[in-house]
Amino acid sequence: MNILTDLIIILAVSAVVLYVSTRLKLPSIVGFLIAGVLVGPYGIELISTAEEVNVMAEIGILLLLFSIGIEFSLDKLIQAKKYVIIGGSVQVFLSILMFFLGAYFFGLETNQAIFVGMLFAMSSTAIVLQLFQEKGWMNTLFGKTAVSILIFQDIIIIPMMLFAPYLSQNGSPESQSFSKILLGLLIVVAVVFAARKLVPPLIRSVVHTRNQELFLITIIVICFATAFITNQLGLKLALGAFLAGLIISESEFSFEALKNIMPFKKIFTAIFFISVGMLLNLKFVYENYWLLSGITVLVMFVKFLIIAPTAFFLKIGIRNAIVSGLVLCQVGEFAFILSKVGLEGQVLSVFNYQVFLAVSIMSMVASAIMIGFAPAIAKYIVKVSFWSSWLNKMDDKICLPSSCTLVDHTVIIGLGPGGRRIAKFLSKRKIPLAIIELNERNIEEQDSTYAQIFIGNAKDDEVLQRAAIEAAKQVIITVPEAAEAENITIKIRKLNHNANIVVRTKYAQEAEQLHKLGANHVVPEEISVADSITASMAG
Repeated sequence: MNILTDLIIILAVSAVVLYVSTRLKLPSIVGFLIAGVLVGPYGIELISTAEEVNVMAEIGILLLLFSIGIEFSLDKLIQAKKYVIIGGSVQVFLSILMFFLGAYFFGLETNQAIFVGMLFAMSSTAIVLQLFQEKGWMNTLFGKTAVSILIFQDIIIIPMMLFAPYLSQNGSPESQSFSKILLGLLIVVAVVFAARKLVPPLIRSVVHTRNQELFLITIIVICFATAFITNQLGLKLALGAFLAGLIISESEFSFEALKNIMPFKKIFTAIFFISVGMLLNLKFVYENYWLLSGITVLVMFVKFLIIAPTAFFLKIGIRNAIVSGLVLCQVGEFAFILSKVGLEGQVLSVFNYQVFLAVSIMSMVASAIMIGFAPAIAKYIVKVSFWSSWLNKMDDKICLPSSCTLVDHTVIIGLGPGGRRIAKFLSKRKIPLAIIELNERNIEEQDSTYAQIFIGNAKDDEVLQRAAIEAAKQVIITVPEAAEAENITIKIRKLNHNANIVVRTKYAQEAEQLHKLGANHVVPEEISVADSITASMAG
């Protein structure tokens, strides 16, 4: 009965805190951490024992790593190898080195300093991805770079968790041997074999039953059973969950599996972050506030100084590099998982663990507020600083706005040759413009001088809202595919009942359906081409 009471308290307080954090436009992870601080033994003590909560938090860790394993794709890794492998490895290992030197300088033992470097090398995938999705930044240059670095961090956390016990000063000879590494390699071989040969046909046969409950239970069993087996062999549960995700990722139904476990993942991951917040000692924070604030600022600044040059080295432009540094300078949630390994192995003292928790949570809150202003901060740094002329010469990329500030404007969807000609024509007539384009490669530097540009798919409501579609006076859709134009027209008409919608289409027979869906004017290419030809002949 205690676990039910604790769960009700946790969810009720979380709901209130999440409501407030949402109104303040803070990521949900920040709300969960704050909720944990409030209900925990160092807060108002609504929950004095965290044993049952820790069990649920462990499930959250499993599902978190399981979902990452499913989303992990070797093909995607190869496609983005420059950003993931080069950018990620440089960022992680430089961060470990710099924080190791800093921790060692302040008196920590070598093994403790290395572990601290590993902790602070991590950034928050949860915060960054949530805010990127909300703001439609996933397809920007800085978005792709930041996500690639996060992918490398998500992968490297597994070797870090395997390596962490070797940093323990009081580990047994058995734990210090390399037998676990050999065992880990054997398990990986078994996982690859299962992913290629055993699991896909099994999942396929389950799917053919058309029983959704059976499919979900099968996925959960694969996750927990793999985690249990690896744990019985002496490895971490979290590693097993990640490997189980890799097994599922090779199936053609991996997306369906991820969609099914997502609600469970969100709930239990929320409980994990709440459990982390419960561990923070508020009295400790109050007594060491200035020390913790100073360390937080120092950690974020050092990470920025590492990530921004690393991103610039990947040739994404100085402003995008600065934004990348700003959005990744916090400490990440996987550092919490890794810190528990260090605490169990006594690599971290209780004092250092509290310092880590406080700095991590403070950096997350600060970063969640700062990320929304990152493009504007980058633009200010480049234009106002005394080295602005030198920086602008190096900057051949575009750093785009986060949300539209226009009203009664025209929105152009698609910036191909036709879209750009229309945009230039309207800009000469001083008509305020916003442009939505899916492919950043189609955007030129001068485009941002006469229009506010937003990267994303116009079929996404969030992307349309970022372009202030509900306040637009006119929308011009220039995408070539009729089905996509129809989908976008439906979305726009739901958000804006009064805008004048003009749609370009290839064939005249597509016009009737577009009119039914809400388009005011449809311009078929075959008719406009014929008119141009006859006009030239008449001339």
